Amino acid sequence: MFFPGLKSSAVRRIACALGIAVMTAVIPASQSYGQSTSPQTAVRYRVFVHSLHVMDIQASYRLSDQQYGIAAHVKTTPLFGLFMKTDLSMQAQGRFEGQEVDPDHFETEGWSRRQQRHARIVYKDQTPEVTLLDPRETDREPVTQEERKGAMDVLAMLMGLLHQARLTHSCQGQEKIFDGLRLTTLSIQSVGEQKLPSGGPLDWGEAGLRCNFVGQQIKGFKFTSDKSKLHNPQPGRVWFEKIGAAGLVAVRIELDHPKLGRISVLLDGAPNQYP
Repeated sequence: MFFPGLKSSAVRRIACALGIAVMTAVIPASQSYGQSTSPQTAVRYRVFVHSLHVMDIQASYRLSDQQYGIAAHVKTTPLFGLFMKTDLSMQAQGRFEGQEVDPDHFETEGWSRRQQRHARIVYKDQTPEVTLLDPRETDREPVTQEERKGAMDVLAMLMGLLHQARLTHSCQGQEKIFDGLRLTTLSIQSVGEQKLPSGGPLDWGEAGLRCNFVGQQIKGFKFTSDKSKLHNPQPGRVWFEKIGAAGLVAVRIELDHPKLGRISVLLDGAPNQYP
């Protein structure tokens, strides 16, 4: 009737894959984290599935050579929210050791998958530890401490990718992402400067640094789920473009979902910066 294939789990995957979120006002990102004098950058995006507008995005972050802080919130559009509501806030902080990301903590709270949810992760010895998970989900295979070692949250991954792109104007790496329940591998490869695709509901810019990536869930499946499709790799692409004082910013993200097809995330206007 509306989009029968777009279930709550798909909306969660969109939000987790993007790692950025929606809100109606700028969130003060990491103002209490250290003494960073880096300006706060606020960005807005729109998310489309088959040209259908399903989410609006706005996120706020501070990023320096030494540390990062980001606050974000995912929310479905009013029309799509009649069928599947998501209203989820996220925040994360961490440091950098050269190009390496050293996350400190990650927290998410809000309405998702038909329930109010709250999760918190802290990092000890480069291993994410879940200190809060409400409600608990006992119908999933566990992710062991050894399997989690070296993994990071999705916001830390995105800040690390942007940090690397700004330092080297390239992107390369193999990462593990853990959201408190699921473990995903992510392979990233730099393509170089490339013209942005034309067409679509919105366009931004002319050319940017393109990075290809492939994400694949490897652990944390529900015991009752059909793993065959969930095991499939999910390829995607992201373009970074230098925009004024904001520097390199993600201006376009594309994901090829095995069930949904093309998911497009497009920058909605120029970034704003605040002290």
